[in-house]
Amino acid sequence: MIVRLEKFLFWLIIFLFAFIPLYPKFPLLNVAGTFVAVRLEDVFIALAYLVWGAYLLLSKQIGIFLKDKLNRALMLFFFVGLVSLFSANFLTHTTLLPLSLLHWIRRLEFMMLLPLVVTVIKTKKQLVICLLTLSAVVLLVNIYALGQQYLHWPVISTTNSEFSKGLILSLSPGARVNSTFAGHYDLAVFLAMVLVLISTLFFALNRKFKIFSLGLGLLSFWVLIMTAARLSFVAAFAGIFGSLVLLKKFKFILLLAMIMLGVLIYPSQLRDRLISTVTVNIFGQGERYKGQTEDQRIRSKLNIPTLAIKTSSESAETSIFATGSAGIASDITPGEPIDTTQLGVYRSFSIRLNLEWPRAITAFLKNPFLGTGYSSLGIATDNDFLRSLGEVGMLGTAVFILIFIEIIKKIVRLLRENDKFLRYFSIGTLSLILAFVINGLFIDVFEASKVASLFWMIVGLNLSVRNFK
Repeated sequence: MIVRLEKFLFWLIIFLFAFIPLYPKFPLLNVAGTFVAVRLEDVFIALAYLVWGAYLLLSKQIGIFLKDKLNRALMLFFFVGLVSLFSANFLTHTTLLPLSLLHWIRRLEFMMLLPLVVTVIKTKKQLVICLLTLSAVVLLVNIYALGQQYLHWPVISTTNSEFSKGLILSLSPGARVNSTFAGHYDLAVFLAMVLVLISTLFFALNRKFKIFSLGLGLLSFWVLIMTAARLSFVAAFAGIFGSLVLLKKFKFILLLAMIMLGVLIYPSQLRDRLISTVTVNIFGQGERYKGQTEDQRIRSKLNIPTLAIKTSSESAETSIFATGSAGIASDITPGEPIDTTQLGVYRSFSIRLNLEWPRAITAFLKNPFLGTGYSSLGIATDNDFLRSLGEVGMLGTAVFILIFIEIIKKIVRLLRENDKFLRYFSIGTLSLILAFVINGLFIDVFEASKVASLFWMIVGLNLSVRNFK
């Protein structure tokens, strides 16, 4: 019976590695008060937990599970989250109980995939099967992204409440691909993770697999550029740089720098957005819109969008800040850039700086120890660490950091493995964590269902190496 459960759990994990990233975000059950929905992947993850629970009971591994410091840190994190939830609902009244409970359950759902994978994966062969499955998934995700861009394949998006109902769309001109991830940022975070792993494991593979991994890496890099996600590009660069340093492959760092320079030279949305980040957000450059009539100036003071009128500027065509892919924006207020690329970059940062981050800081100051509860900060904060401080305070954030300390300590011990492949996989996972945390500085990656689930599963794969002995 126990052996059968082990086999079933293993193939269920393989299934999750494929299903979570590949199945579009079609809603199965809508949740009142939010456009976050229960999806089919949630059902399969719940099934995995039920079987896993039965396996732990029948194999009498509950005691072993609870003795592990990392598992205890996870349990403590969920307990602090419950205390914060109680405080927010019954003391400070900053959240609604059903919604905050849903947010707590979602974190439990994502993060417990780590110990699930650690418990089930017990041999190097199983690890390799998981990584081969993930490689096939990466290939299919990239192919579908190219199909969206060039063959008008369907797009499922959750970028607003209407799209999240499961509408089947297609990319409009200038829109960015999201493949099966329902958002280009989620796709970019996923690609940043796999690029770090691919670039690290490349040095541990034989020639045949080297060629495949090189092709898969180049394809993933191409699609990452198509997403035009600046932060994920920087995170991937930092993760690969970190892995090359740990591998002592210093000559390849020069190649990495040349690739980075090539991206900054070759015209693309990503290049334009990276340059605009520096010129507009940091140095305050770029041509700004000014109201041309008294009526426009009055309406602008009321924060009513003001239609831009033609000026002597050719915008993208003559601007030194962006390429001809941009245009003149039509719904801007005085002081904002008139170039559409620059305007998008400017607003993206302004929303974080002037709305989302101050809201998180205010929540933290209201209750520094426990925060104002899950869901109290709305849909997004675009900084996972400020979000943590605002929602669960210093206590919850401290335990969250403790989880990562325990993970890193365990992975560092694995760097002494004699098996080259396993040792390099550990280096790749450390660098992947770095890339993921960098993404978390501007994106709520730990709350994004697909990438969060895959992150904890990949980390669990690496920690399962301890079972092989």
